[in-house]
Amino acid sequence: MNLKEKCRMLGLGCYGGKQMKEFIALGYKGNAANGSEQDLKALGDIPKFRMNGFDGFGGHRERAEDCLVQNSAFIDFIENIKEEIVFVFFGGGGSTGSGCATIVAEMLLQKNDNEETNRIVCPVIALPSQDEPIAKHRNAYQAVQELQELEGLGATFFINNDNGKDYTSLNSTFTKFLDTFLTNDSYGELNNFDESERLEMLKDSGMMVISLMGAKDNQSLDQVLLLQKLTKDGIFAPIESNKICENIAIIHAGRNNADIEKDSIIAEVGKPKNVFEGYNGRSTLVAVSGLDYPVSHVTKLGEIAKAAYEERQRDRKHVSKLESLDFMEEKESKAIPEKKVSSKLAAMRKKMQEMNK
Repeated sequence: MNLKEKCRMLGLGCYGGKQMKEFIALGYKGNAANGSEQDLKALGDIPKFRMNGFDGFGGHRERAEDCLVQNSAFIDFIENIKEEIVFVFFGGGGSTGSGCATIVAEMLLQKNDNEETNRIVCPVIALPSQDEPIAKHRNAYQAVQELQELEGLGATFFINNDNGKDYTSLNSTFTKFLDTFLTNDSYGELNNFDESERLEMLKDSGMMVISLMGAKDNQSLDQVLLLQKLTKDGIFAPIESNKICENIAIIHAGRNNADIEKDSIIAEVGKPKNVFEGYNGRSTLVAVSGLDYPVSHVTKLGEIAKAAYEERQRDRKHVSKLESLDFMEEKESKAIPEKKVSSKLAAMRKKMQEMNK
């Protein structure tokens, strides 16, 4: 029932390391990798790789290939991961994580000769907020493009940093959501959300979202709020409006009664291939897999980056320059011309000379 032992958490770059550390604290297996020694030191005593020769990428995600080539120990580690499910955490706007993650994900999708089943690879990408610099928007846009091109990729989680500047809280919330999904062991008489169904959802390519909520003060669950947090106002990027999805999971907090109607969820996300339901959960959990990537949201980031870039280019055409000032260049002095002497003065000097003879 518990998928924890089948998972390995990989944290690439600054955000990836922080998010992975949250799962390490809950007993998951995991590793961090970064070129920045300072970022790694901040994580404390956890399993980690220092990417030698690269103290960060300075915003240039294209340096990832050279970095991985020069760090064969890390490559060997990736190629020998045995776990069935691997989550790859990275910041889309960064450079180390953003650059390495898509390459690492593709490596993980390669089936080794000693593996009996295909591995499930699930990226977790933190998207930059709209007020962050151009380079972060560009990096995130390129990273999402590359993820879309990977064949066989599993569920992808898009963390939306526009939903709050308290990134520690965002990380903790996601950790709680995913851990609840992976480790749920609740059971009820009517039906149960079992391991095979959870694996099925993690295998679904496309975006996956999770929302978790419990009734407070003996009041009924706020279904409207739960659905809002699931689809547009929660920790994930807003889902597309095309109502494409594969599977829906609901773990009801009630022992034998539904505390949220599945039809209300279907009305928001679309008609799924299947709806998995369980009962007697600690809180009500709703998950949807196989959604389209949040193309509208990511496109907006790309458009912001493009507009800012074009503005910078226009501004560069009007660079202010100091004008030359005459006094800055001292001109070579010319010989002072001999002053003309008046005829009377000349006559006087002539007379003086004659007197002194």
